[in-house]
Amino acid sequence: MKYTLIILTLILTFSCKAQRTEFKVSCYETREKSLEYPKEVGTITKTCKFENYIFKSTGKPNYKGQYSYEYELSLIDKVDTLKINNAEFFNENVKELEKMINDKLRTEYEANLKISEIKECMKWIDFRYYDINEFGISFNHKKQMNFYIDYDIGSACANVGRSIITLNYYELKKYLK
Repeated sequence: MKYTLIILTLILTFSCKAQRTEFKVSCYETREKSLEYPKEVGTITKTCKFENYIFKSTGKPNYKGQYSYEYELSLIDKVDTLKINNAEFFNENVKELEKMINDKLRTEYEANLKISEIKECMKWIDFRYYDINEFGISFNHKKQMNFYIDYDIGSACANVGRSIITLNYYELKKYLK
């Protein structure tokens, strides 16, 4: 009886620590006026904090008002904030997550190839498998994680030049450290 109680206590302790019950993300956005293009909003910086990680996306407009984004991921250490790559945020199952995102991208890509209005632009995309570190990561207002990939095909086809795969907490939780 005594050993059973000890074992149950240990199991409950470890299972409570291992599971998250919420996906707590806080984000804020700043906007700076553009000196180069005064009619445009200018640089948009979105910073999101999740546990001891900071996700930062910085969007800069071109002369047409189309934004290109850069992404940073940092770990808040006890003493400092360290830039890390995306793979360091996830656990040992990161390759499985990477494959899932790429499968979703391929499905979207193949569906878009069948749409006559965008078919010509889709041909410019040299679709391939993407490493987890190639994605930009941010959060949306629903506290879902977004994975961005820029196909780098130019502004004439900007409407298909970028893809976003959105995953909710329940899809992500088995990949989080």
